[in-house]
Amino acid sequence: MLTAPYWLDEAWVALSVRLPLGDLPVTTSSSPLGWSFLLRLVPDTDYLRVVPLVFHGLAVVAAYAFGRSLRWPTPGRGVVAGGACAVAVLLLPAQQVRHDLKQYTADAAVAVGLLVLLSWTEQRWSRRRLGAITAVVAVGMLVSHVTAIVAPCVFGALLLTTAIQRQWQRLVEVALAAVNAALIIAAVYFGISARGRNEAMQQYWAGSFPSLTELPAYLGRQMETLTPLIGAPTPVVAGLLVAGAVTLTKRDRRATMIAVSLLPAVAVILGVMGVYPLLELRTSHFLLVTAAAVAGIGVAGLADLAATLTGRRLRARPTVVAAALCAVLLGAFALGNNRWYRFDGNTSGLYYTAVAVTDIRSATRYVATHRAPNDVIVMNSAAWYGFAFYSEGDPIELVAPYGNTVGWWVEMPTRSDVVVVSGRDTVAIRGGLSHALELAARRGAGARVWLIRSHVVGEEVDAWRAALADYRVEQVTDGVEPITLISKG
Repeated sequence: MLTAPYWLDEAWVALSVRLPLGDLPVTTSSSPLGWSFLLRLVPDTDYLRVVPLVFHGLAVVAAYAFGRSLRWPTPGRGVVAGGACAVAVLLLPAQQVRHDLKQYTADAAVAVGLLVLLSWTEQRWSRRRLGAITAVVAVGMLVSHVTAIVAPCVFGALLLTTAIQRQWQRLVEVALAAVNAALIIAAVYFGISARGRNEAMQQYWAGSFPSLTELPAYLGRQMETLTPLIGAPTPVVAGLLVAGAVTLTKRDRRATMIAVSLLPAVAVILGVMGVYPLLELRTSHFLLVTAAAVAGIGVAGLADLAATLTGRRLRARPTVVAAALCAVLLGAFALGNNRWYRFDGNTSGLYYTAVAVTDIRSATRYVATHRAPNDVIVMNSAAWYGFAFYSEGDPIELVAPYGNTVGWWVEMPTRSDVVVVSGRDTVAIRGGLSHALELAARRGAGARVWLIRSHVVGEEVDAWRAALADYRVEQVTDGVEPITLISKG
């Protein structure tokens, strides 16, 4: 995970680290500003994925605190509940594929962390604890955009429960904290994050914004797609989520239960409004991890109930019985998903990630070692960010704004030997190849044309096949994304 080459969506994030700190407000693009800044603290740019890995760990720790924070009969049962919640998050299959150099693991850690603070505040009310939620919202907005989704659910649940209980003084305090949090969210979003929202990005996510009439069919398709990454059939998951909600209520965490219930409803509303992609694996990772945490609480609640009912009959300590039942239930889950825990990124019949099927690093370094001074390199646009990142000895210059989803581009002023094919259709590819061959002819006899391609998917595969049919193609390297030399046929 830590040493694999960066693929397209990661390459531009990694490349932003090579640009001056003053360019950060532009180069952060759709990534939160704080996330992009954290990457700059990693000494070796080949190991930037240590940042999402740290947030992976924080999500598990937060899940333990979430389960532990409920009002259990004994401290021992609290430890069992925390362990069940943490293990459920750790073993979630979706966690095994979310290694991208993006903020998705931070989304999950912040979401579960806010629920922990909400439960903590319900445990014993104080202005300091309420202020801690607001403070975490402020920090969370810098590393995770979904803070703007989770925070309203948290404060909305607190407002609702305090109003129902007619705690008017407390209601005023919650309202003031909610206003402060809203101002912070608005300031960060409109001051920083909104820059990453452009027309190209909206078009990219258009398929994840169903209309109200399309919603039922869309939800069915997405749940079918996500089921393998959840690791259990939908009825089982639904049952455990209900058990989790009941357990939260039973353990005097009504506001936390309401916040958890509001999250999917808010996600659906935002999806239909075209604001945030609905149930897309990457952007909805926080929902999957939160659901796993709540399901873990459901497992703990069921085990605790069974332990209470059978403990005396079995002449065993209820804590031991609850721990054993959690181990059995979560062990069955782990056994059923054991292939995921050996997942190397590309397992036939299971799943594959772009990390495992792209390798712009090897291509860039091979050509840098073997090209002659007058050779020409032609590549598709998806390879450009990675090529620029791994060409460590060449200076780069920021070009912004730029009309792609990222919103910026780079130029390499010292590399007049590179041709980037801007389009993905056959006409654009043929034009780029023709230009590269003409450039090689001008650079002198014996100049070769190296072809580097990365992340070629969909219709672009056929477009390249059709365009290359007019040329002589010689494969130079093996691997997932081989390099070729092209010449006139």
